[in-house]
Amino acid sequence: MTLPQRHPTRDVLIRAALALFSAEGYRGTTIRKIEEAAGLTPGAGGMYRHFRSKEELLLAAVDRYRADVASFIARAPEVMALGDVRAELLVAAKLSREFNERNDALLRVLILEQRAIPKKAQRYFQDAWEEGYTLYARWLATRLGPGTDVDIEAAAIQLFGSLAHYQVQVETFDHPPLAVEVDRYSVAWADHWTAFITAARDAAARTPPAERRAAAAAARRRHRQRR
Repeated sequence: MTLPQRHPTRDVLIRAALALFSAEGYRGTTIRKIEEAAGLTPGAGGMYRHFRSKEELLLAAVDRYRADVASFIARAPEVMALGDVRAELLVAAKLSREFNERNDALLRVLILEQRAIPKKAQRYFQDAWEEGYTLYARWLATRLGPGTDVDIEAAAIQLFGSLAHYQVQVETFDHPPLAVEVDRYSVAWADHWTAFITAARDAAARTPPAERRAAAAAARRRHRQRR
């Protein structure tokens, strides 16, 4: 997916609207308020030259978010292919943080206004999270190898979720949980999952070949059943 074409006035309108949606709620934000915040004449219909409705404006912001997600998903496997699990996890944390910082205004709206925003925007947001889980599941599967008995999908939800939840809290509340700053959390997160992967690899290596094959077959069956 290519990034949607940008127009200066559209950009200003989107930024103004997202700030208002976050501060006053999606339903509480009027077209007049958006125009005023964007430096247009309130009530003159300037926004309608670019967007037919408040919903269309929000969906334009979501389209840019989806394009950024697609770019992130395409780029991550190559950038994370370092041959060292801990180093790869630290890169993943950095990429994820940069992604959230680029999209912080929209993320606040999508999270805090989940029940108010259009269903289409909700679905796109949920799809983006699913793509994130899938990316980490693929990465985890390659790092654990075929003989593992780890439930890859369940572990990937914990892996991605524990990183994303922290970052969402920071972006939403402008304050890290328990005052644990981002670099400290990223290192602890990478160390935890490096230890998990190392232990799982060691356990698989100690398992007799026949049992490893049986575990791999069981994992494939679980995967087919979930599809």
